[in-house]
Amino acid sequence: MTKTSLLFLLLGVTALPVCAQSKVRRLPSIINHPSLDVSSPYISHDGNALLFVSNSGQDGALTVMYTARETDWSTPVELPKHLSTRLNFFQGYALSADGRKLYFTCAKSPVVGGYDIFVSELKGTAWSTPENLSAPINSRSNDGCPSFTPDGNTLYFMRCDKMDQRKAGSCQIFRTVKKSNGQWEEPVALPESINTGNAQTPRIMADGETLIFSSDKAGGKGGMDLYMSRLRNGSWSAPVPLDFVNTAEDDQYISVAALGRYLLKEASGARNNREITEFLIPDNLRPKGIMKLEGKVSDASGAVVPAYISVSDMSTGKRIYSSRPANDGSYYIYLPEGTRYELSVDPEQSQVSYFSRQLDLTGDKVPQKEKINVVLKQPAIGDEIVLDAVQFKATSSTLQPSSDNALKQLARFIKANPGFKFEIQVLLSGYVEDAARSSADLTEVSIDSIHTKYDDIDSLGQLYKRDTIMVKKLFHNDRTPAQAQAIIDYLVAQGASQGSLTYFVNAIPATMPENKKLTVKAVVRKGS
Repeated sequence: MTKTSLLFLLLGVTALPVCAQSKVRRLPSIINHPSLDVSSPYISHDGNALLFVSNSGQDGALTVMYTARETDWSTPVELPKHLSTRLNFFQGYALSADGRKLYFTCAKSPVVGGYDIFVSELKGTAWSTPENLSAPINSRSNDGCPSFTPDGNTLYFMRCDKMDQRKAGSCQIFRTVKKSNGQWEEPVALPESINTGNAQTPRIMADGETLIFSSDKAGGKGGMDLYMSRLRNGSWSAPVPLDFVNTAEDDQYISVAALGRYLLKEASGARNNREITEFLIPDNLRPKGIMKLEGKVSDASGAVVPAYISVSDMSTGKRIYSSRPANDGSYYIYLPEGTRYELSVDPEQSQVSYFSRQLDLTGDKVPQKEKINVVLKQPAIGDEIVLDAVQFKATSSTLQPSSDNALKQLARFIKANPGFKFEIQVLLSGYVEDAARSSADLTEVSIDSIHTKYDDIDSLGQLYKRDTIMVKKLFHNDRTPAQAQAIIDYLVAQGASQGSLTYFVNAIPATMPENKKLTVKAVVRKGS
């Protein structure tokens, strides 16, 4: 579920096609050609780009193929010669989350060590000249088979004592994180529970915490087997074998798109050839569901607006994503299910409107994709800023700490626009009152007094006027005045002018008691 803020939004859904929950299904014939062997798939997290190996080269030579799609897969094309050479570790390639960057393993000069990890970017229809990722990722040893988290800020790869075009040996899996200055930390080997035997081909899932890798450690079905481990609270779980796909042969080169439903792997085809097949991942092994958030930041004319994008986990207050849109204003972010997020878009110019929206990914059904196009503009009288990230502690007017970011944004905007006034509106749908405190929600008390005059006769039989006052006490849940004042107090503490702030509150009964809703927003008003 989501709630809308100040600006116009668009929603949309795309995903890997899921016609039915078949346990095994083959990719279409444009990829699985009946007269060819295809293997070693690597699919981008968004599910729209795919690399694989085919024996479609001259005299059956193996070659790396690339295909992409908007709806159906395009005809696969061979990677250009500057990306696919005899000096490559043949299956050591990977794609960025959007499929626009291709990483591969190569011993072509210049290199730091033996085999290094290189990157090329798709610009239009052509792949750029490869660049070496350099130290500390690449070392004097052999480094390859990279796998990035969707934000591109965490990298898993294997570092091996031995490597040639077809195989690697004595390998361990390493992890490195990009620092705020864009440089990479010194890679660290994963724990011994993972790096037992010859650990290779790491694949980090889109949730950023589920890792699939291959190993020849004892107890497997034979050769290299696939295992899964999860990163929870800074520690890796004991690896479990993926017996639903492991065989007596070497099982290594697999891939999983962000939806996390199916694992792509080669298998025997109907004509005894090798095909790329999707295997339904059992529920207990499935990675967290992921929602892809994408869109464009622009002004009302469609021109790009310089801005910053951030996402915070509202349950912890921790910022989990911070970046700028691409040069064309576009952005994409992958968010794991299970919590509520706040998406913020802040323009470089503080007098321009900002954007804030809450994304609730705690429900049973998380959308696979959401598109939010953000329009940033100069403020105008009547503009509404919906503050859905501003929340109060239960049955009180005390602000939740998770409200800080949204209110600081609003304070900056108010200070940058001194020519306007701002009306804080707190609107309650679900007002309830009772003569007794029948619920913990009825924290407020109102007292009505009724003054009545009537005629009476005294002890001497004389007529006189008599007064009576009847006091009526009601308990209710309308905390909107105190809540509005709490918001104003916070804004003033952040430097907003008291004189630029007013408030309006309203409380009405809900049509259904369970539909109680509190709406908080700021409305731009004419300045004095």
